Amino acid sequence: MVHESFKKFGYGKLENLISKSESHFLIEGIYIKRNFENLIDSLQLTYNNPEIQTKYYTEFWNRRKAENNDSIVYQIIREFNSMKSDKKRLNNQNKFVNDTLVDLLKIEFDNDNLNSEKAKADFYKLKKYGLHQSAYNLLYERAEYSELDLNREKLKQELTKATEYKNAWLIDTEK
Repeated sequence: MVHESFKKFGYGKLENLISKSESHFLIEGIYIKRNFENLIDSLQLTYNNPEIQTKYYTEFWNRRKAENNDSIVYQIIREFNSMKSDKKRLNNQNKFVNDTLVDLLKIEFDNDNLNSEKAKADFYKLKKYGLHQSAYNLLYERAEYSELDLNREKLKQELTKATEYKNAWLIDTEK
């Protein structure tokens, strides 16, 4: 479901989350001392091919087999690898898409043409999903929304204050 939702949103829009070099990549603070493209290619090649597996790939696929998700992980890796040559295929609609996740990805990462109208739509989408803390953060904590013409106090009045803290989807990225 996450893979299908990422496909609908567009994996290309998430590429800047991965810092790549020839010998390593960094993803959300996790350093992996392998070339990203080689790693993904090798994972596809070593699935059910124990004669060409090194310790890393053997352990990776054994963990997936123990979790009973090896075939779906392989399918996702194969499909991900195919996007290099067939970008249309990764944008197909699928019944397993989580539209809420796609909407949240758009709010988080699709801010190239951000304006007051889109900001209000983002605010109301977060509110609709019950993510009132995230809606508040959009109004007061996110730098990319700070210069937009929004009636913040009026919009804030529409929010319900939580009785207990829950992690917000949209957080301050400037601190």
